[in-house]
Amino acid sequence: MAPRLRPRHLARLVAIGSPSLAPDGERAVYVRSEVVAGEGDRPPGYRRRLHLVDVATGADRALTTGDSARAPAWSPCGRYLGFLAPPRGTAPGTKAAEQLHVIAVDGGESWARTSFAAGVLAFAWDTRGERLLVTTREDWSDAASERGVGRWVDDRTHRFDGVGWLPTGPVALWRVARDANGASERRFWFDQAPDDWQLSPDGKHLVYTAPTDRDEADQGMTRLWTRRAGGGRPRDLLGRAGLLGNLSVSPDGAAVAFQAPADLVTLGAPATTFVVPRRGGAARPLSSDVDTAPSVAGDTRVGSGPLRPVWLSDRTLLVAVNREGRSHLARLDVDGALEVLEEGERAVIAFAAAAGRTLALVETPTRPGVLAVRDADGAERVLVDPNAAFLAKRHVAAHERRSFVTEDGQALTYWCLRPAKPRRDGALVVQVHGGPYTNYGEGFMFEFQVLAAAGYTVVYGNPRGGSSFGAAFAGAIKGAYGTVDADDVLAIVDHASAAHDRPDAPVHLTGGSYGGFMTNWLTARVQRFRSAVTQRSICNWLSFFGTSDIGPWFTAQEQGGNPWDDTERLWDRSPLKHVANVRTPTLVIHSELDHRCPIEQGEQWFSALKVLGQAETRFLRFPDEGHELSRSGRPDRRIERLEAIVGWFETHA
Repeated sequence: MAPRLRPRHLARLVAIGSPSLAPDGERAVYVRSEVVAGEGDRPPGYRRRLHLVDVATGADRALTTGDSARAPAWSPCGRYLGFLAPPRGTAPGTKAAEQLHVIAVDGGESWARTSFAAGVLAFAWDTRGERLLVTTREDWSDAASERGVGRWVDDRTHRFDGVGWLPTGPVALWRVARDANGASERRFWFDQAPDDWQLSPDGKHLVYTAPTDRDEADQGMTRLWTRRAGGGRPRDLLGRAGLLGNLSVSPDGAAVAFQAPADLVTLGAPATTFVVPRRGGAARPLSSDVDTAPSVAGDTRVGSGPLRPVWLSDRTLLVAVNREGRSHLARLDVDGALEVLEEGERAVIAFAAAAGRTLALVETPTRPGVLAVRDADGAERVLVDPNAAFLAKRHVAAHERRSFVTEDGQALTYWCLRPAKPRRDGALVVQVHGGPYTNYGEGFMFEFQVLAAAGYTVVYGNPRGGSSFGAAFAGAIKGAYGTVDADDVLAIVDHASAAHDRPDAPVHLTGGSYGGFMTNWLTARVQRFRSAVTQRSICNWLSFFGTSDIGPWFTAQEQGGNPWDDTERLWDRSPLKHVANVRTPTLVIHSELDHRCPIEQGEQWFSALKVLGQAETRFLRFPDEGHELSRSGRPDRRIERLEAIVGWFETHA
């Protein structure tokens, strides 16, 4: 049998992302991320470089030489790429503001086009490809952190996970020349910082999302605006705020596609694709109860896009349809007709299109992301599979998809990874996804493969409240966390155990974020699990309201209240109220810079378990990490986390 995967093998995996096709469809660019070992006082980290691929031959070469390139974008002529990276010479592992760089794809070194103290937020090429537009806070700096003095706070949302202290300086739009010695000029200041923006194909108009004021921003809401690229008065295209994103302007500039919940505001509802006239008019939903944004979970990725719809013509969009744990490319017509282009056990994570070709980043439960190109005739080819050679020498556990119907008539789907060499006790590990508006399915989870390699049957599924199973499924737990969702997790446990070779085998439980909440909730309500690992969890909705970066609006939307008007309701739904019932040995894992589910949540759970003394517990705290530790944290810390999870379950066999 081939050697098994171990936590340390995380350092051997390559993650790829941000795929993009040249305008003529003949070449593709992507970001390639590899783990770099530490040296001296420098800890391990990642090397992110742009790679260029010939679509016809598959020839692949590194285009950049630095360590932190991202967000590549082709010039209209296809001869240049813009990208974001720290200034040349920045030491590996050193934080530095990202600047706009340009490189000629046929050879030569890149050149920096900006030097703003605050760096560049985003950029786009103009129509002729001789200039680029960038957004920046110019020379703003975090004086309080730099000088170590007191910090005055006026905005409710002043910290954000993965960012830290939010900048308070205004955002400007600049136009910069492509060439190294070209001129730059500021075009205008935004009233509020834009969240997402696109330039119209004629280069004359900007379309962007931004809140009207801080109240909307604090609720996670933005509006859809348009204004002339040279300045002028912005116009609100929808007349209301919502959870808007993934903007895309049609080739003729007449329409704007965007994605949002069907009612624009309900968190967790399927991502509906809308089209609205750029000059004003009613927004039309093109997809109803079809989730048109990828949300399948994975832990071996770099970056998060592109996810925005791609216009194939003035009437047709390319989207990714997320259904029952799978995501596939589809054509979506402006009249609402949907044509799924592929089927099978796969998850499309990002995609692009040009000149009749599509390019997709595709995962399966047994393979991290590969780049696949689909030609105009529909034939698909794998262009880049960076982990093929390594995984060919390792045992990768096969997966099995299962479905059943609960006692109350709900259809549920879950997956099993079966170990090549099961443990003597036949133990299972049940994983609960985060979100809750994500889903487990056909994505690649290295963590699950590591557990299977350690001999565990890994069970992961989708209780009510997750995405890709429709609006009713996702909305079933609004204001009711710990009800039907908890029943569903237990039903999945029972079904998996009954189908197992050893129906009486011990079951371990783990999950992060919402999955951590569910781990706490279930161990406080049932004595079903041999041990548990609760990660970046929630245990107290009353304190979460005031400490999380999304606390007030998330608590209001998801739990239906606030601490002063709905104290009893929030406390009843808090695992901490029921912690005296816990008897399950519990490992608490939390990151000290987690602003989404702050570490005080883990501290409360650990402290209560220690004081009560009825369940063995330990606390593993990670410094300098946020909510995304398991997916993008420092490599050695990610490995340590995996070793701790496996070790806890093995200790409590």
